Amino acid sequence: MIIVIGSAITLAIFLAVGWAVSAEMFQQRWWRRKVAEGDVDIVGALIHEAMADWRRSKAPKDLPANTWAGVQGADLVAVTPGGATFSASVVPQYQTEDGRRVKVTSDLEEAVRLAARLMDMIMYDVPNLRLSEARLDIYATVTGDERGHQPVLSTTAYRTVADELAWDELTPHEILGRFETIMAEERDGVITPIELPPVEGVRPRPAEEAAAEALKPPRRES
Repeated sequence: MIIVIGSAITLAIFLAVGWAVSAEMFQQRWWRRKVAEGDVDIVGALIHEAMADWRRSKAPKDLPANTWAGVQGADLVAVTPGGATFSASVVPQYQTEDGRRVKVTSDLEEAVRLAARLMDMIMYDVPNLRLSEARLDIYATVTGDERGHQPVLSTTAYRTVADELAWDELTPHEILGRFETIMAEERDGVITPIELPPVEGVRPRPAEEAAAEALKPPRRES
């Protein structure tokens, strides 16, 4: 009797796990199909979901805390059927010297590091989505500019180029050099902001609306 009960429980667990895996696989296949059809709401929902995971995660050991803070503060600006535009802001890195807080690196150097890491994540760390292209605009507080927060770097990556890169073997500057990158000039610690090109695509719907649409049970195909 005990053997029969144990076998029944094992079978029930096996069936439950199998059903959960099948349902997840079906849902992911449906998402990928909607992306292939050019559904910008689904593209936006998948990106928002990934970015929410980044915000909940701890900083990787190989990344300074301020760079990870910049990743977590990134925003999705616009989406197209095959691409997306993002923005992020430099989080300066400080250390204390003689009782004063001083910057360890320039904001422009921090922008380069942030852009390279975030672009890597955008291209490869969004489940069920492989963007054909992605644009990222980085902002920093520009000293002496009455407008304050200004764009200092803009880079556009294409899948055909990104897939050929040895990301782990290249420096942030080398990575951005492979893409279409516009970078501000810095002289004597003063950064001159750049002019950003027009943004293509549409502003994504609020995350909760797009996510609700993405999570609706899809109809099974006959």
